[in-house]
Amino acid sequence: MSVVETIERTNALLAAGGAVYAARQSGLYRFGAGGEEQNLYQSWLPDQELPTLAIVAERNMLLAGINGGVARSADGGKSWSAHQFRAPAPLVTCLALSPGFEGDGCALAGVFEDGVFRSSDGGETWRAVNHGLFDHSIYALTLSPHFADDGVAYVGTGSGIYRSENGGRLWWDLTMPLGDETVLSLALAERGALYAGCEARGLLRTGDGGEGWETLLDTDGAVNGVNITASGAIVAQVDDGLLLSRDDGANWSEVEAANVDCMALDLDGEALLVAMADGRIRQLSL
Repeated sequence: MSVVETIERTNALLAAGGAVYAARQSGLYRFGAGGEEQNLYQSWLPDQELPTLAIVAERNMLLAGINGGVARSADGGKSWSAHQFRAPAPLVTCLALSPGFEGDGCALAGVFEDGVFRSSDGGETWRAVNHGLFDHSIYALTLSPHFADDGVAYVGTGSGIYRSENGGRLWWDLTMPLGDETVLSLALAERGALYAGCEARGLLRTGDGGEGWETLLDTDGAVNGVNITASGAIVAQVDDGLLLSRDDGANWSEVEAANVDCMALDLDGEALLVAMADGRIRQLSL
């Protein structure tokens, strides 16, 4: 993919359907294989910027987290509708689709200060699902690869991690190693290991649903992102730099020293898309 150059900071990246999507302050952008740029909100709100913090996609369905709720497109971004959550207007920080989304239409949205919202009809309607969730500041959200069967979901909050086993309808908090920890990023491996990037206590992992934890990366920096590649390598965004481990966290090497806004895995699960602070979107082979 060609290097993309713009001048705006990026909140979230997604590779889907042969394109790259970037959630930005002025809207949602799609970049084709040749680097051509398109603001997907342009025909919807031609004279208005719409800050976007999160994006998920399944075939032609796009859901984007915006201030006040979720923007939804069922035709690949050609037309949009806004689906507002309850007042006052919340800020949607993260989104996740059920792996069985085409069949169950289930999506979860993490909201700053308002907890979690759930849709069972492909993003048309949403309702709060905060029973047992005592911290409503949601920074990260991840679903089990087998969510359609096991209903397992995790959210990272300002005071730790909550787990659900029934699709988000009921939550309980996990015990963290050092008490309350702000968890900024989450990743769930195929076999169930949960990775948690903390604001000040590094990168942690549990293989038993939160009963026991190990520290994979001990750093004072904020672990703003974590991804697990298809081959099992771990990529962590610490502050605005990137670190890589190919040996299960025993050793780490620097991928990018600084100026990273956010990252996402490419479609093959091995290459990494990186949004830089100067507006460029780069593709790195790991």
